[in-house]
Amino acid sequence: MITGILILIPLFVTYILISFLFNLLSDAGTPIIRGFLSFLDLDEIGWLMPLVPFINLLIVLSLIFFIGLIGTNIVGRRILATVNQLVMRLPLVRTVYGAVKQVVETLQGPQGSFQRVVLLEYPKKGVWMMGLVATRRIDTFNLSPSETLLSVFVPTTPNPTSGFLVLIPEEEVIETDYSVEEAFKFIVSSGIVGRQFAAPAALERTLQTAVKTTS
Repeated sequence: MITGILILIPLFVTYILISFLFNLLSDAGTPIIRGFLSFLDLDEIGWLMPLVPFINLLIVLSLIFFIGLIGTNIVGRRILATVNQLVMRLPLVRTVYGAVKQVVETLQGPQGSFQRVVLLEYPKKGVWMMGLVATRRIDTFNLSPSETLLSVFVPTTPNPTSGFLVLIPEEEVIETDYSVEEAFKFIVSSGIVGRQFAAPAALERTLQTAVKTTS
């Protein structure tokens, strides 16, 4: 019975997510579409009104696709940049919008994405947490014997979008052979999904090969 429940959990979560997105998108402009159909005296057609949510969903998806196309050309980028500047001028909205925008750009941008996955000993000795290295910074405050500090984002389980940021000397973290994608899967699944970490010797050979390849 437990095995059956474990098999159904991913399907159930996927169903809930798809249902939520469908209801969110299909209900966004449903009143407008119903009013438009009423204006054209089409609301008396019995088989048409139940299709309104699906029509609205297609319109919203088409709009999202169109915005994506706009963002891929120079003129579209200028338009989106202008809209972005207008939004950032709103006192309350710019705080939330700016923070979310920076997180999205960090996760998707090749220059600003997380570099590698490490383990750090926290919150006490003998307990290790998985962290994502964001940047390497100069230790201007002389917080440690090392000249540099790592900015490490430590995500929480099962929601990796929340967490906390630590500045830690590089010698106090342990490198892993996990990719960022594998780390997110490991965290979201509460440690259930994930392969074994490579042994230190094998990991060292992998890191040396990666350095030679990039150099």
